[in-house]
Amino acid sequence: MNDDRLTRRTILRVGTTVASAGVLAGCLEEAGTDSELDDSSDDESNGTDADEATEGDADADADDVADESDNGRNEYEAAPGEEIVFYGDQAYWEGKEPRDIEGKANPTLVLEEGKAYTIGWDEGDGVAHNIELRDEDDAVVDDYATDITDDPGDDQFIEFEATEELATYVCAPHAAIMRGEIRIE
Repeated sequence: MNDDRLTRRTILRVGTTVASAGVLAGCLEEAGTDSELDDSSDDESNGTDADEATEGDADADADDVADESDNGRNEYEAAPGEEIVFYGDQAYWEGKEPRDIEGKANPTLVLEEGKAYTIGWDEGDGVAHNIELRDEDDAVVDDYATDITDDPGDDQFIEFEATEELATYVCAPHAAIMRGEIRIE
């Protein structure tokens, strides 16, 4: 009998081999990507470039943000009266201004109690965002919230006085990952 014909068993073996090779290639490519990221972490900003982020990077970015906020490298002490400007990316708030937060994801803002500040976003990734100031119970403080929009402008900025109630700045549609800490001193 001629064994040159394809059997179900042969097709399964070939399919398994091809799938295994694909997984292995993906692992090797991922390993290369990780080492490239490690090399870039030596730059002064320790930030994330939104243009380089992909859909699959959102979870990794959120993990990186948690690591940064845990060790204080992602902290910014704002001067009273300062305007804090973000780029709205559905994976995180990316700092734009002042320069010290440029490129940083969800930086912790250290504010002086009783002083006035402005916070907001002036451009984004085309997805709808807003910005809210919330307390420790995740409730909006003193109606400090903008409307949800995919076209930011002057109406996406909040002028506020720093009080002990403030704990976070948040994008309501992406509250799990577009969230930064506010510390009052």
